[in-house]
Amino acid sequence: MLVAYVSGHGYGHATRVGEVLRRVREMQPNLPITVVTSGPEPLYRRAIPGEFAFRALECDLGLVQKGALVIDEAATVAEWKRFNREWPDRVDAEWRWLRHSGAKAVLGDIPPLAFQAAHEAGVPSIGLANFSWDWIYRHLGHRHTALRTAAEKCAAAYRHAGLLLKLPFAGDLSVFPRVEEIPLVARRPRIAREDARRRLDLGGAPVVLFSFGGLGLPGFDYSVLGRLTRYRFVLTGMIPETPPNVKALIGTELEDLGLAYEDLVGASDVVVTKPGYGIVSDAIGARTRLVYTDRGDFPEYPILVREMPKFLPVEHITGNELFGGQLERAIEAVLAKPMPDPPDAGGADIAAFRLLETIARR
Repeated sequence: MLVAYVSGHGYGHATRVGEVLRRVREMQPNLPITVVTSGPEPLYRRAIPGEFAFRALECDLGLVQKGALVIDEAATVAEWKRFNREWPDRVDAEWRWLRHSGAKAVLGDIPPLAFQAAHEAGVPSIGLANFSWDWIYRHLGHRHTALRTAAEKCAAAYRHAGLLLKLPFAGDLSVFPRVEEIPLVARRPRIAREDARRRLDLGGAPVVLFSFGGLGLPGFDYSVLGRLTRYRFVLTGMIPETPPNVKALIGTELEDLGLAYEDLVGASDVVVTKPGYGIVSDAIGARTRLVYTDRGDFPEYPILVREMPKFLPVEHITGNELFGGQLERAIEAVLAKPMPDPPDAGGADIAAFRLLETIARR
């Protein structure tokens, strides 16, 4: 059995692990798979064909946030202290479960618990990441001593990893003893753009997708989008009032149309977002332009800002421009930029092969 431990912080971890496990299943249809995460089970059910087991478990802390754009550092410190108190019991429970379940390999993206438990169970482990929590906590630790301790605890667990598959947009992953760089792991739309637009009844105006994850944009007044009548805006989730040029997809409405979120990205001309691996890789896979705003003191952000233009047209807006609905300049600017050549997006194949290779050696 292959066991995948996945951070519940942000969709990027889930979307890329889903792609890797989809390729594993295609290469080895009879291999049992278990996903362990606090993230959304339906995302994995849509991504991975066939049957697999799902364990809902908080396997790392990540960060506590106030909406999509603001890190709650004080709450993160408090939650880390709680999680750290429970660490010995969590490790003990997980290595025993791995032994009992007959796990042959562990994939971690990128909970430290995965690597500590695999080490104590005697199971080989492979990491998949563009950043690790020791790097994030070390960055925030200059303001919070507890997070320096958190960084040290995470680093000690990561040193047990057998291999780290290093994705593009990578931060400091030097704590891992063995590293292999791989290309982008990215979802691609499965429904053609024009077909998806027809199903969504989006018409002929430029389509702008608002994408701010499950946390959304607290305090954003969507009525400001009603002034931008040249564009058709689309988003997922409930909003108080919907201007005529805004389409809000509620509940299972997207799935009822036979579409996944990557198809929605593909149906759009521009995505407005805060940059993170998940939405950036979706935009790259769909060849959709991106307008991005700031996201607080998160060390992945400047790396994404530096590297994104190599993969797709991007344009920056300030938080004030976003909340004021001052989007036309950035939308028009990004629409005018040429699309770079498609990048190598074969990372899922390589990751799947490495996992199956590890299991075969067992």
